Amino acid sequence: MAIEEFKFLEKTIELEKREELGSAYKVRSYSEKLKLMESKKIPQKPILDVLNHLFTENKEISTKTKNSISKIIYSPNDRIIILNTSLGQDIIWKRNKLIYLYGWFFYVSKPKTKPSKAKKEKKKREPKKEEVTISKEMLHLGELSIPLKEKENMRSLYHSREYIRYLKIIKSDKITQKPIKEVLHDFLMENKDIPTKEKKSIGKIIYYQKERVIVVKSLIGDKMYEHLKSMVKKYGWYFYITGVPVGESDISKAIDKIERKFDVDYFKDLSLSAGNKDEKLRVTIYPIVLKPNHNCHILGLGKLNILLDCGISEPKIIQNEVANEQSEPTEQRDELEIEKDVNSEEEAEQEKNLTKPDDFKHIDDYIQNLPQLISEAENEKSDSDENESLLPYLPKIDAVFISHSHFDHVSGLKKLIKLNPELPILCSRITLDLFLLRDSHYLKQEQNDFIEEEEYRKIVENVIYVENGDKLEFKEKNCFLSFFHAGHMPGALMFLAKVNDFRFLYTGDYTYYDITPFAGTKRFLEQISRPIDYLLIDGTAAQEEYGNIADQFHSLILFLEQKAEYEDNVLIGADPSSLAISFMLTFWRYFRKLQLRKGYTKRPNIYVDMMVRKNIQVINHRYEYIYGPISRLIRDKANPFNSIKFRWFDRKDLEFLRNKNNIIISHPPDLSYGLIRNIINVVGRNPHNLVFLAGAIHEQPGMDLISGGTEIEFSETWKAPFRAFLINTFMPQLKIKLHADKAQLTEMIKILEPKEVCFFHQSIKKLIKVVDYVKELGVEKVNLPKKRKLLILN
Repeated sequence: MAIEEFKFLEKTIELEKREELGSAYKVRSYSEKLKLMESKKIPQKPILDVLNHLFTENKEISTKTKNSISKIIYSPNDRIIILNTSLGQDIIWKRNKLIYLYGWFFYVSKPKTKPSKAKKEKKKREPKKEEVTISKEMLHLGELSIPLKEKENMRSLYHSREYIRYLKIIKSDKITQKPIKEVLHDFLMENKDIPTKEKKSIGKIIYYQKERVIVVKSLIGDKMYEHLKSMVKKYGWYFYITGVPVGESDISKAIDKIERKFDVDYFKDLSLSAGNKDEKLRVTIYPIVLKPNHNCHILGLGKLNILLDCGISEPKIIQNEVANEQSEPTEQRDELEIEKDVNSEEEAEQEKNLTKPDDFKHIDDYIQNLPQLISEAENEKSDSDENESLLPYLPKIDAVFISHSHFDHVSGLKKLIKLNPELPILCSRITLDLFLLRDSHYLKQEQNDFIEEEEYRKIVENVIYVENGDKLEFKEKNCFLSFFHAGHMPGALMFLAKVNDFRFLYTGDYTYYDITPFAGTKRFLEQISRPIDYLLIDGTAAQEEYGNIADQFHSLILFLEQKAEYEDNVLIGADPSSLAISFMLTFWRYFRKLQLRKGYTKRPNIYVDMMVRKNIQVINHRYEYIYGPISRLIRDKANPFNSIKFRWFDRKDLEFLRNKNNIIISHPPDLSYGLIRNIINVVGRNPHNLVFLAGAIHEQPGMDLISGGTEIEFSETWKAPFRAFLINTFMPQLKIKLHADKAQLTEMIKILEPKEVCFFHQSIKKLIKVVDYVKELGVEKVNLPKKRKLLILN
């Protein structure tokens, strides 16, 4: 440790050098920026050159902040400069620019001050008061009927910087606070600045007499906010304009009413052993399908057989575009129909034979031929040629695990339960909700307080809920199943099976890093004991390299900010249950910060289709099972989904397309069906508008568009010119996907230390180089799955 001094004008600042800094300063953003400096080879400038330029020439940091710095600590080895200051917000905001300019990470630390005795006593004497409702009534004015509440002890959420600024205006201008009923009558009946449509969209009004705050909860509030200053001066009240609560999920509540057959102790009564004391509990894997957009393996644990996902299909499938916007898929769903004609005896016989679909036949073949499959696998493993032996038990499928609700992992679940009505299903609450939301006809029901379709009620009855960290034990000691958060989308889980000392991990689809608002696997991997003996891992994007996900989002946001400046419209095509939600929250947070910190006046409205809203309602209802800051915000009633900047639309409400400065988020990204076609038909005609199709594009007309097409062909009779700015063709390296890339795969391998790795969810051709790469990371055995070939893993 060396202590020196640095002089800035007439001020002397203490300068301390340390060889290494503690972990408190090496926050997550530091790790990311350190990787950035290393990957971009940003040179690290000498400390005195950095400080001289920062204090004398750098115009990005205010003089006020520079004068507030009392001490500087730096570590050349860690590339960190700690600035001790009571201010420093502009340093944090400009951190990226400072990194590129100087090659150092800047950490802001506030000076430690001891609270005075008086402050300590005051803190003890005045505990935080809870918000209390004083009165409530229904306000009737003309055609309007609005719930009205008076409260006291205003919550901190409403105590914003904007409120403080307007409160100062009220006090300095000595504006009289008018009676609340007089204010509301004038505001709702006489004020011509606020259009009737906005007044009719108000869902609730809350007021705090002492704090002079009126909270208006409304679906629309553009003109209210535009005339906020004049309303404050006219009425002597500050108006906090916010959105109507997004609400709980009806489908989640309907599901909760259904009584389930199995409880969490179900597996405690199951034994993996066939009864032989000297028997070694065998662990096997058997891939059912390896086709694109299909996922299904059978995991053998002793005498038990567990299906890992049920993304399997039926024979004689007609693949039609799904036209119904309410029940469309999340990942390349096609409507499945079996051809039928009861008038023909021959076809009737064919229909009879279709009771066991093709992929289900492979499950039956596994069950019937299991002794032979085991014998072949044992002979191959030991290089012997022994005859097949009968099993001392009758094999069957004992349970199915559903990793998440995307169609390519659940397409065969309804048929599976129809064929096996007593089969337990392991999945999370959110996975079950989202599966029924998309797959069933619940959204078409006239009543929404129960599930009408018998086949879906049967599925709910068979579910055993599992969540992150849950553990299901078998009869045998040291044998259990456990589950861990997988990222990728709400409710997604990884599956760990431990049989004595052998550990098997199935990732399902995963993301390692956090992507707002969903936590990745990174923060949960430490809960898993290592090494993993066999890792079955998602290989969808294992051969790709996206770069830093935060940088990808930032690049997209720069486009959006430019369009907002000129008040152009933006259309984002994204999956409604995952990326759409990530986009809307990321964009909302960015533009909100601009507004609060810099007085940004061109904050865009974010329009989201109703299917996305239904998914959000599930998250809102099940928030305690979402991992990340969003769960805490919903719990603390600071729910960002309730923002007035979020607008929900359906087919009957597309008037907003005439307005300017909107970000519109809809689905699917390939434009293959649904309401997004109507939107791009309008947005895509204007060369000033911007379009970004996020995620995988496998269908027309999306494929034609990203290949440079200038016309969108929705059907033979419906074609539209496309003149908008398409990011996919201008910047093809901008990839925002919720599948882990090569960098995330690397982190998983390093942390889990697997002895053997096998990929799924990608063609063998694309994974050859990835196999070699994983071997270079030190994994002993890396292989690719072989369809319907049983492997003994232990």
